[in-house]
Amino acid sequence: MSTSPTATVTRRPGSVSALVRELPRVDTPLTVLLVALVAGQVAGVALLPLAIGRLVTALTAGGGPTASRQAWSGLTLLALALVLDIALDPIRAMVTAKLSTAVDGSLAQRTVEGALRPGGIDHLDDPDVADQLEQARGVEIGGHSPGQAVDALAALVPLRLTGLASAVLLGWAGQWWMPVVLGAGWIVAGRWQEKEMARAVVANTARTVQLRHAVYLRDITATAPSAKEVRLFGLHQWLVERFTREWWDGIVEMRRRTTDGRRHLAASALLLAAHVIVVVPLAYGASSGDPSIGHLTIALQSLLGLYALGFTGDLQRRLRLASAAVPPALAVSALGTPALAVTGRAATRLPQREIRFERVRFGYPGDRRPVVDNLDLVIPAGSSLAIVGDNGAGKSTITKLLAGLYRPDAGRIRVDGRDLHEYDLASWRRQLAVVFQDFGRYPFSVRDNIAFGAIETAATRDAVVEAARLGGFLGVELGLADGWDTLLTSAHLGGTELSGGQWQRLALSRALYSVRQGARVLVLDEPTAHLDIEAEYELYTRFLEITAGITTILVSHRFATVRLAERIAVLRDGRVSEYGSHDELLAADGRYAQMFRVQSAPFTDSAGGRRA
Repeated sequence: MSTSPTATVTRRPGSVSALVRELPRVDTPLTVLLVALVAGQVAGVALLPLAIGRLVTALTAGGGPTASRQAWSGLTLLALALVLDIALDPIRAMVTAKLSTAVDGSLAQRTVEGALRPGGIDHLDDPDVADQLEQARGVEIGGHSPGQAVDALAALVPLRLTGLASAVLLGWAGQWWMPVVLGAGWIVAGRWQEKEMARAVVANTARTVQLRHAVYLRDITATAPSAKEVRLFGLHQWLVERFTREWWDGIVEMRRRTTDGRRHLAASALLLAAHVIVVVPLAYGASSGDPSIGHLTIALQSLLGLYALGFTGDLQRRLRLASAAVPPALAVSALGTPALAVTGRAATRLPQREIRFERVRFGYPGDRRPVVDNLDLVIPAGSSLAIVGDNGAGKSTITKLLAGLYRPDAGRIRVDGRDLHEYDLASWRRQLAVVFQDFGRYPFSVRDNIAFGAIETAATRDAVVEAARLGGFLGVELGLADGWDTLLTSAHLGGTELSGGQWQRLALSRALYSVRQGARVLVLDEPTAHLDIEAEYELYTRFLEITAGITTILVSHRFATVRLAERIAVLRDGRVSEYGSHDELLAADGRYAQMFRVQSAPFTDSAGGRRA
């Protein structure tokens, strides 16, 4: 089966540490400025207990020069603490917001680039890569973006540093062992609670089976195609009941995985004991004048400040949830080699002689059997070939292999005698104009949808109109609000949505625009599947004009289209079982003749009935 060297899954770093490493890479000046602001605010918070301690000492000293000096120094420290905290906080908030936006933008851009970087698309068939892509979007982690993690981090770091400063002040104003005992209590209890929260994040990230089902059922009710059938078949009550059951079953299962009441009780007991161990000696010593009232004031404030070393609840939860998208985003951004990297011989004006499949075998990941197996096929340059066969015979797979979207597991595809993968992939694809069965429907203007066929060229009106004429789209633009500039999406004011047949004509026009800009191989995968009878007939009448001088590969189940090709290849069990012209294959009376008779029988019988 096909494997992708671009989809190697590496071991992910911790989400928070990955976020921290990314900050200076995204914007070094903003990161340095944020660190400086945080340090300034922490200094201000640390000065506050000292200021209050000196003021309390001055107020209880009974006056005199010493009390006056204590009061003035206390007021000075208090003013400095307030200035550092109040003045720097809005600046820190502004810098954090800018850095948050920069992180979101950078990771989003790198995720898109990473998903597009591999030259093929086999990485999209890798379940691990699919999970990374989904998690990188933040869809499965509560909708928290990495930028929100920056906000949480910018609040959590000062809090932790404040806790450390409080520990230092408690040891100085009280006794050295007090911050050790109390700090250990907060840290241990915090770790217990953090593990509970981490399990909740993992459960929320991975979701339970029931919650995934519930999300799927919710999406059914909110998407237009399924919403029509839901109302038509009266599925409303069934969906509500099933959604409710799956949702609550999922919530109960997630809570079962993540809730441990014994740890919460143990954490509360540990913190209570630690505070008793510290407060009792402080109270006993204060009764005998050691520590002094000033130091006691500082110690009591610092004692309360040590909570910042423990579990911070929603702040840590937001940090964990929002940063969970960072490792998968980085993993996706590191995928593969650039799709447009020049890695081989330039493929200009090819093919000159032929395209040849030699004993090609290929299977999609997870498939037990290869889709294409021991395939030999020759397509002379400048000729037209139709490929027919049952569903799953490998017809569309051949077009994807030819486009370099997948590499064969065995065998080779040669273009003018050279292995396809000896050519530069980007330049080879410029020789191809493909209408895939699941063609793209881009929410941009009509002009853009056609010009995407050769994005590197300037889209002149004449070139767009000519491609639209050949593709059968010309005239449709007259009924659109802004003609060629109409946005093809109902999500925008003034935009519109095309019918299936109109979209297919537009996709064909895009491919033919590419041909007119130099592509030499035209691949049409079920090009008439959505067309009405008149549009299909018009395509038949233009087929020779469309395919003149280029190599054409036509994949179709409609024999009226197939018979237009010079040669026809019948696929069966992943290989060519019959090859020849329409008349030759009918004369051979094989699988092709059988399929042709089955498809034409209703029309023949109808004609016979009329003659009778």
